[in-house]
Amino acid sequence: MITSSQSSTDEITAIIDRHDLEYSLTDHTDGESRTITVPTPAHAVEPLEDDLESVEGDVSIVVEEPMAIVGTGRDHSVSDGKREWLSFERISRSELRSKAQSQLPSLVIFAAMTAISGVVATTGVLLNSLAVLVGAMVIAPLLGPAMASSAATVLDERRLFVRGIKHQVLGIGVATTSALAFAVFARTSRVITGAVDLQASLGLGSHGLPPSLLVTVAVCSGIAGGLGMATTGITDLIGVMIAAAIMPPIGVVGVGVAWGEPAAVLGSLVVVAVNVIAINVGAIATLWTVGFHPSDRSRIRTTRGAIIRRVVVLTALLLLSIRLLETVSNGL
Repeated sequence: MITSSQSSTDEITAIIDRHDLEYSLTDHTDGESRTITVPTPAHAVEPLEDDLESVEGDVSIVVEEPMAIVGTGRDHSVSDGKREWLSFERISRSELRSKAQSQLPSLVIFAAMTAISGVVATTGVLLNSLAVLVGAMVIAPLLGPAMASSAATVLDERRLFVRGIKHQVLGIGVATTSALAFAVFARTSRVITGAVDLQASLGLGSHGLPPSLLVTVAVCSGIAGGLGMATTGITDLIGVMIAAAIMPPIGVVGVGVAWGEPAAVLGSLVVVAVNVIAINVGAIATLWTVGFHPSDRSRIRTTRGAIIRRVVVLTALLLLSIRLLETVSNGL
């Protein structure tokens, strides 16, 4: 924390003392501003930030993850003898907001990566190769948009929510377009056409599987992504899991259009819709259950109402998509 006056410094140190935390105080060369460093366990960051909001004056708060903490013999694993469920590992609201924002790359980079992933996924479908499909899943930057929109929903951050939704729509659109373009190109090659096992390739779209299994995988992906965002856990591998629910069907859409298989195309498009919706529902429910909500208590009821409306709409779309998928599957 950086303060610009003695009064705000005294206020901050009093709050830190109430939280029973140690701190160091460093004077700047200007003789007025000071830096206060407070080693804080993850579960205590958010309560400390809430109390510091009442401090008047120019105060800047920076939360950084330390490389290591050498113990002082004091146990900060439990605060005031109480521990909320999962709160001892949960990051603060401001960290979640920053983490969600950092998951959204620039639109140019995002579009380029999803386009490349769409081409690789289509190649994997044509080759009927799971190894190549895994490569497409690793490349696809699909975790960030879903987690950003989910985090924005529970924190009532409308601009971040809109950005997350735009990235999701753009990502699916670009990936589908690049998959279709490459599949049409491959269709013109006699060598590729002769080597393709069409029925085996189209089966990678998962549209023939029971919808309940598809929804289970997608919801679990959303839950895992939400937990990864809510804690200090690693999210990179979770992103592969989320891409696994989306990229193979997109590759099948391209191949299905190029080879004239409308049933497989429709089924795979529905699979993509089912998975995207279920991932968002799982992530939103997880982040709210863990305890994320706006810092302003008066906004909690409004945010809760918005979440309920969005979840109801997403659930209705999910049920409609599942019903459509069952209809398509029965016709295959």
